[in-house]
Amino acid sequence: MIELAAKTGTLTVGELLAEAISVFQNTGCVRPRFEAEYLLQAALGLNKVTLFLSSKKIVAPEDIVCYQGMLDRRLACEPLQYIAGEVEFWSRNFLVTPDVLIPRQETEFVLEQVLFLAGQQPDVCRRVLDMGTGSGIIAAVLADELSCQVIAVDSSPSALKVASTNINAHHLQTRVSFVCSDLFTAVSRSQQFDIIVSNPPYVAEAEKDNLHPEVTVYEPFSALFAGPDGLDCYRHLIPGSYEYLRPGGWLCLEIGAHQGPAIIKMLEGNGYLDVAILSDYAGQPRFAQGKKE
Repeated sequence: MIELAAKTGTLTVGELLAEAISVFQNTGCVRPRFEAEYLLQAALGLNKVTLFLSSKKIVAPEDIVCYQGMLDRRLACEPLQYIAGEVEFWSRNFLVTPDVLIPRQETEFVLEQVLFLAGQQPDVCRRVLDMGTGSGIIAAVLADELSCQVIAVDSSPSALKVASTNINAHHLQTRVSFVCSDLFTAVSRSQQFDIIVSNPPYVAEAEKDNLHPEVTVYEPFSALFAGPDGLDCYRHLIPGSYEYLRPGGWLCLEIGAHQGPAIIKMLEGNGYLDVAILSDYAGQPRFAQGKKE
């Protein structure tokens, strides 16, 4: 365990934060203040403003022990979001655990594109399928922003528990329902959707050694990797989605930076129209779309 100042009962918030920043600096952390503040906010249940305003407040001994534990976990490369137990996404807070992938900023870009497409047909978009829902963040945002019904699908019962908690926390349980299914296996064939959206696993297994340990050690393997080229899930998802879309419905996919040409070929080969790949704000191909005739 990291040895912070042994002043139990007399250590202030500001002193505790300074100790933690020093610890992170000495271990080569790139963002020592950010990470120290992030974890201290979680340990004390404060936001950034109240943390600053509480700098002279004495920290309870049990809170110091809790914070020390958090710092130890971070130095073992555990992601900040798992340690804190939540992540901010789309200006909302969501529960995250090691059972689900940590939401990335790239997925916010994907959601922006989905909402743009839905906005072109606001009176038509009533039913959405979120394939591979994970923490439920896509289902939650779309159900809220579109006031639509969302079916959230995942093959992991543990992930669905996290997603259900998030949906309930945002009071969206009347708009979102869950199906435990390996892709469309348990999804009724009678259902038709206006939009199917998915952020599936798309990392090539060959890239595993190039990723940071906080990703490969802590995040769920099945939510990240999809075969030798990262395309295994798309090979089933793209053709499978077609029969579940109503005529004129859209398939919307998050994709890897180098997968655009292969995804275009799959979409066009399975009868989708208006196929396009859009790049995110970092200039990387990130969003694929195709419309059922």
